[in-house]
Amino acid sequence: MKFLADENIPLEAVFALKQEGVDVISLSELRPRLDDKDVLKMANKEGRVLITFDTDFGELVFKQQLTSHGVILLRIHPQTVEYILSLLNKALAMKIEFEKSFCVVEANRIRIIPLNKYFT
Repeated sequence: MKFLADENIPLEAVFALKQEGVDVISLSELRPRLDDKDVLKMANKEGRVLITFDTDFGELVFKQQLTSHGVILLRIHPQTVEYILSLLNKALAMKIEFEKSFCVVEANRIRIIPLNKYFT
């Protein structure tokens, strides 16, 4: 599975995930300040699941019904590199099908909304 880290995900977390063998690229390195709609388009084109803190992607996917390859929305505090990695590693170890899903990762739970079922 491939991931695109939104620019609000710290580069240190992205680099640590890469060291763990996760196929992840950072928007901060590629195209910072890209419009959210264009972020979704980029993720879709490259077949990557978006990792973000930005709740606006829920609006784009559900209200505007824009196509999404998948989104992992992190709703966590504190937003430290260590905590981000801890929760992402737990989620990745669960073998969740992030592709074609909108996943909300919180401290004590993960909510998964399959996008193909939502829009059919």
